[in-house]
Amino acid sequence: MADHSAASPIAIIGMGLRLPGGISTPEQFWDLLINKRDGRCRVPPDRYNVDGFHGEEAHRLKVASDHGYFLDANLKALDSAFFLASRGDLEGMDPQQRILLEVAWECLESAGRGGLYGGADTGVFVGAFGEDWHNVLEKDLQASTVMRSMSSGDYALANLLSYGLDLRGPSITIRTACSASMSALHMACLSLRNGDCGTAMVAGSSIIVDPSLTLDMTERQVLSPTGSCKTFDAAADGFARGEAVNAILIKPLDAAIRDGDPIRAVIRSTAANADGKTSHLGCPSTAAQIVMIRQAYRSAGIDDPSQTPFIECHGTGTPVGDPLEVAAVAAAFGRRGAFIGSVKPNVGHGEGASGITSIIKAVLSLENSIIPPNINFSTPHPKIPLKEYNLEVPVEPMPFPEDRPARVSVNSFGIGGANAHVRNIGTSITRVLRLNESATTDHRLS
Repeated sequence: MADHSAASPIAIIGMGLRLPGGISTPEQFWDLLINKRDGRCRVPPDRYNVDGFHGEEAHRLKVASDHGYFLDANLKALDSAFFLASRGDLEGMDPQQRILLEVAWECLESAGRGGLYGGADTGVFVGAFGEDWHNVLEKDLQASTVMRSMSSGDYALANLLSYGLDLRGPSITIRTACSASMSALHMACLSLRNGDCGTAMVAGSSIIVDPSLTLDMTERQVLSPTGSCKTFDAAADGFARGEAVNAILIKPLDAAIRDGDPIRAVIRSTAANADGKTSHLGCPSTAAQIVMIRQAYRSAGIDDPSQTPFIECHGTGTPVGDPLEVAAVAAAFGRRGAFIGSVKPNVGHGEGASGITSIIKAVLSLENSIIPPNINFSTPHPKIPLKEYNLEVPVEPMPFPEDRPARVSVNSFGIGGANAHVRNIGTSITRVLRLNESATTDHRLS
C-alpha cells in the first residue's frame, strides 16, 4: 500500500489535442462525443498508398481495411519562425514531433502560462508506440540529415519537446505499447511527488505514415476488416488504428491552488503493474488488472471502488481483450453498478496516445456532469454479461448518479502486458478545496 505522501492529489491545469474528425480543441472533442459522431475515414493519400495494400489486386501483404481514424492535418505544415527552427530542420523532423510541438504549446496556453514555462523545472513525459518515421527513413537513406537521424529515435519525442519549449525537468519517452501515455502519466505523477519537477507535461503521439505496422497487425488478425471499433458489442471484430496527438499539464494540487491555476480535474491516484506470464504474449490478465485497480484506490485511501459510477475502459473492440477487461472492471466496481465506456469507437485506437485521449474525455465528462454515450454498440458481446456484472453501456448522454460522488476511473493496458489505471474526481472549487484540506490527514474525499 502506498504511503500518504505518494497519494497527494495532482491537478490537471491544461489540455491540448489533435484527434480524428477535425478535432483541435476540447470543445470540439466534447461536441463529437455528446453528438455520437466519429472520425472514421479512408486512409489519406499523404499517409501511404492504401490501394497498393488493399483489395483483390493488392500484394499478398494486405491491410485489413482501407479505413481508419486519421487526423485532418497537413503533416508538413508548421511555422518555423514560431519554434525558432530552420525550415530544413523542420522538414527532417518526424511529423508527429512537429504536431506535438503545436499541441504542447496550446496545452501551455490553455493553462494561461504560454510564455511562462521557458526555463522552468517542467518535466516532459511522452507515450509512443509505432516507429513509422524510422521505417520511412530506412527507405530513403540518401536523404538522411542530422535532424532526421536525431528525430527518429525513441528519445526524440520528449527530448525535442523539452528543447523546443525550453522545459528543464525530466524528459522521458515511454514505450509500453497501447498503455504508453498512461504509463507516462503514472511516472509524471511520481516525479511530481518526488520533487523531480514542479510541473509536468504528459503527452501521447500516434501518426501513421507507413503501412508496416498495419500489415503486421493484419497478419495477427487484431484489426477490424471494417476499419471501425465496436467496443463491447457482439459485432466486435478487432480494432481500427487511429491517429492522435494530445497533451495535459499537471502539477500538485496545493501548488495549483496557490498559483491560481485553472483546475480542470484532480488526479487522486495512479497505479501500474504488469500481467506477468499469461496464456500468450499479448493476452491481457483479468487478475492483474483487478490488483492494479484496487492498488490505485488503496493509495487514495478509498476502500470501496464501487463508489465510482463511471469507468472509461481501454475497450478497443477485440473479442479477447474486451471481455477480460470488463470482467476486471466488474470485480472492482460492479457491487453498486456502474457505467462503462470507451472513446475508441469515436476516434479509433490511438495506441500509445490512447490513454491521454481517455483522460481528456474523463475531464470533459466531469466538467459537463454528463457521462457520454457509446457509439457502435447495440447488443452486448456474449462474453460480456452486463446484467450479471451489474454494468451498463450508455447509448445516450447520462447524468452522473446523485447517490455517489462524481468520479471517473480510466483503465489502460498494453500488448506487452503493461497496465495503468488513473482515478480522478470532479472539479467544483468547493470540492477541490475540501480535498486539499483532507490531503494532509487521511487522503479521503470530504
